[in-house]
Amino acid sequence: MLTVKKFFFRTPDCARKIFVECLEDFLAVSSRLTMRLRGSVQEIGFATCGKRGERLSHKLGLPISEVTLLRSLFLLALPPIGKVQIIGIDDWSYRRGKRSGTIIVDIRTHKIIDLLPECSVESVVAWLEAHPEVEVVSRDRRGTYVDGATQGAHLAAQVCDRWHLLKNLGEAVEDFFIRTHIRLPETRVASPTPEHPLRTSSATPAQQSRTQGRLLRKWKLSQRVQELHEGGMSLRKIGEELGLARNTVRKYVRQPPEQALPTPRPLRPVNWIPMRTTILTRLSQGCRNAAQIHREIAEMSFKGGQTNVRASIAHLRRSSTNGQTPVK
Repeated sequence: MLTVKKFFFRTPDCARKIFVECLEDFLAVSSRLTMRLRGSVQEIGFATCGKRGERLSHKLGLPISEVTLLRSLFLLALPPIGKVQIIGIDDWSYRRGKRSGTIIVDIRTHKIIDLLPECSVESVVAWLEAHPEVEVVSRDRRGTYVDGATQGAHLAAQVCDRWHLLKNLGEAVEDFFIRTHIRLPETRVASPTPEHPLRTSSATPAQQSRTQGRLLRKWKLSQRVQELHEGGMSLRKIGEELGLARNTVRKYVRQPPEQALPTPRPLRPVNWIPMRTTILTRLSQGCRNAAQIHREIAEMSFKGGQTNVRASIAHLRRSSTNGQTPVK
């Protein structure tokens, strides 16, 4: 227990009427913990988290709550940022789904150097303008960071970080597998079991587990709809009991309870015969730019896309390399 002296100022012109002696080396202003105890609590907070730190502090004879422990960490002053040349920018959540901000990391040291209170172009531009020494900005595909990095550090190189690069690659490969798989002949699958799970076209193990869980929940829900419908319950009652729309209930009643494969995108027929001579002529002239060739033949009433032109060029070049006559 600490007792300090309290002083009362009688002058009516003074805005503050009560004064208490300060012990700056022992106790901070308006603090319930001494400086030494506050430092011990902060060390526990760095070594553990909120709940674990609370349990550990009680065993060490320092009964504090997790809120006090986390609040003590927020009292620490942040170290100076200094000169940084390579940074990573991404969003982070103060409160998941409610409020987001921007996190800035020094890529060389892998340490957080700043947290911006909001996720906006203006805040990113202001931070980059205050640090003109930044040479490389690692970001995701979000338009906020694209505009912020372009306006705030127009001379800095913008790159995609490894996580987003692998994520984009995984999504592209998975989309390709799905488009390829849905054009294969249909095979009937029995009820899902650990030995025979629901069909999935996911490319990565993590995505497969999430897809299997989602498909299994859909299958169980479809089974429940089938049971209620066979028991004589109407579609409206089934929807009210399971929290589903009537059209969803009707779809589960009509289709078998197994994985619904995505509908393949229809392949548009492309007439290459009028354009084949033009493409071969441009290839013989040394033009390998599919975008340029596509612009030229698009003016000649070609309705296909640039991807079709690129695939046709690759096929014609392989055919000419192998000494074969290109097919029409």
